[in-house]
Amino acid sequence: MSKISNTHSLGDATTPEISPSEIDAVVRKAAWRLIPILFIAYLMNFIDRTNISFAKLQMGQALGLDDVAYGIGAGMFFIGYFVFEVPSNMILEKIGARRWVPLIMVAWGGATLSLAFVTTPLEFYVIRFFIGFAEAGFFPGIVLFMTYWFPASHRGRMMALFMTGIAVSGLIGGPLCGAIIEYLDGYAGFAGWQWLMITTGLPTFIVAAAIYVLLTDRPNQANWLSNREQHVLAVSLGNPERTKTSMKAGLVNFWTWSSAWIYFLLVCGGYGISFWMPTLLSQAGIASNAKIGLLVAVPNLIGVIAMLLICRNSDRMQERRWHLVVCFMFIAAGYLIIASQLDSVLGLLVGFSIAYIGILAGAPLSWTIPTKMLTPAAAAVGIAIVASVGNLGGFVGPVLLGKFSQDTGSFIYGLLIISAFQLIGALWTALTVRMPR
Repeated sequence: MSKISNTHSLGDATTPEISPSEIDAVVRKAAWRLIPILFIAYLMNFIDRTNISFAKLQMGQALGLDDVAYGIGAGMFFIGYFVFEVPSNMILEKIGARRWVPLIMVAWGGATLSLAFVTTPLEFYVIRFFIGFAEAGFFPGIVLFMTYWFPASHRGRMMALFMTGIAVSGLIGGPLCGAIIEYLDGYAGFAGWQWLMITTGLPTFIVAAAIYVLLTDRPNQANWLSNREQHVLAVSLGNPERTKTSMKAGLVNFWTWSSAWIYFLLVCGGYGISFWMPTLLSQAGIASNAKIGLLVAVPNLIGVIAMLLICRNSDRMQERRWHLVVCFMFIAAGYLIIASQLDSVLGLLVGFSIAYIGILAGAPLSWTIPTKMLTPAAAAVGIAIVASVGNLGGFVGPVLLGKFSQDTGSFIYGLLIISAFQLIGALWTALTVRMPR
C-alpha cells in the first residue's frame, strides 16, 4: 500500500507523510479507547432485547401466551424500533453520541425493569414496543459514530469487534439467564422470569454513566489523541469536517434500500433462531433451564470465532460481496439442518452453530456496504433507514415461526421459509453489490 502524500500542514510545521503503519497505530489506539465500552453497551443492549427468549420458559404460562402471542410480543420490539430509528439518528448526529447514547440506555433499562411487572399479554406488547422505541437509536447511532472514527479499510474489523456483543450475550447471557430463572425462581416472592428482567435492566444505568465519561464524539475533540494522531485520522477518513445531513440524500440513495433489504434478510434469520432457541431445545428434551442456558452458549462461541476470522479476512482482502454471500449460505444450511433435527439436541446444536457462523459474521459485513457507499450527507438518514427497515426482519422471523408452529404443530415450515429467505439474500448480494476495493 502506498503512503499518503504530504499535502497538509500541522500548525506551522509541514506534516510528514502518513504511512499505512501509522494509520494502523492510531486506529488501534482509538479502538482500545472506544470499542470496549461500546462492546459492553451492545452486550447489554442485546441481552435486554433477547432475554424474553428465556423468560418465555416461565412467563408464557404466567401471562397466558401461546406461540403466536409470544412471537408478536418478541417482534413488537422491532415495530417500536422502526418508528424512532431515523429521528433518533438525526438527533445523535446533531448532539453527539456521548450525550444521546446514555439517555437511550437509561430509557431502555427502565423499560426492561418494568417488564418484570407486566400481568397481561397487552402489557407485554406495550412494554416490548417501548423497549424497541427506546433502543432505536443505539445501534444505527453507533454505526454512524464508527464512520467518524474508523476508515473504511478498517471498519469491518471494528464492526466485528463491536458486534461480538451479540455472540457474547449468548455466551455469557445464555448461561446467566438460564441460571437466574432456574435458581432465583420464587426468591422474595418474584418468579425467575421477573428476576431476569430486574437483573438485566439495572446494569444498563451503570454502563450509561460510563459511556458519558469515556466516549468522545469526534477525533478532533479527543484530548487523549495528539495533534498528529488527530490529523492522521482526519486524512485517513477522507471527510474530517461535518457535513449537513440531507433527508432526501438518504431516501433516494440506491445503497440505502439495497442495504436495508440485505439487512432485513439477515435479521430475519438471526432473530428467527435467537428468540426460539431455548424453546426448541426444551421441546427436544432438555428439562433444565440452566442446562438450556449452557447449551445456547455453544453456537455463540463458534459464531464469534468465525465472525472474527471471516471479518479479518474480509478486511485483509478488502472484499465484501462474496464473504457476505458465503454468510447467507451458512445461515440457509443451518436452518435446513434445524428443520430436519427438531427431535435431536445434538442435531439442533449443529444447525444452530452453522447458522450462527453466517449470522454473526454477516451482520458486521453487511454494515460495511452502507458505511462505505453512502455519501456523508446521506449517511445519518441512510444508516437509520437501513437499521429500521432491516430490523423489521426481527418482527417477521419470530412471528413467522410462531404462526407456523401454532397452525401446523411444527416449526418445520417456518424454518424452511426463512432458509429460502437466506438464499434470496445470497443471490441479491451476488448480483447487486459492487464495492470498490
